[in-house]
Amino acid sequence: MYDIATALGISRASLYSYFDNKDEIFRSVSISLHESVLDEAKRCLRITASSLTPRVEAALLARHSPFHQEVTESAHGAELHDEYSRLCGDIVADSFVRFQDMLAATLKSANRKGEIDLKAASLSASAAAEMLNLASVGLKRGAPDVETFEKRLSSFVKIFMRGLLSPAK
Repeated sequence: MYDIATALGISRASLYSYFDNKDEIFRSVSISLHESVLDEAKRCLRITASSLTPRVEAALLARHSPFHQEVTESAHGAELHDEYSRLCGDIVADSFVRFQDMLAATLKSANRKGEIDLKAASLSASAAAEMLNLASVGLKRGAPDVETFEKRLSSFVKIFMRGLLSPAK
């Protein structure tokens, strides 16, 4: 709390008037980060000048890259990840579901417009969104840096989305 108060240029007493402890600060920062990431992902999905595949890729990167970058680039990455899981599991789960719902809505709309053919792939929009979201999490495994993760994700999204394209496309 001392380090945080010092960095903010306030007293610890002032900091305690806003937060009870550092866990509460950590959760507040996590909520803020997740909201920011979801806003960016939503923006990516709504870019009408771009075709579906780049929009989906950009949204997945917006949702998953910032957290992977923090873990891989911080000297305290493993500690941050452990604390994050311990203190913020509910925040992560909520953000995961909200993002997946946004992605499913985008895929459902693309299916209605004939951009993709979910029926031909034997998938619902929700199932396709879940696969994309879970695969993104898995692609972080063993990626030593965000660049490796982003390359993996880009290749995967292109392959996955190609499988959803309408036969006429």
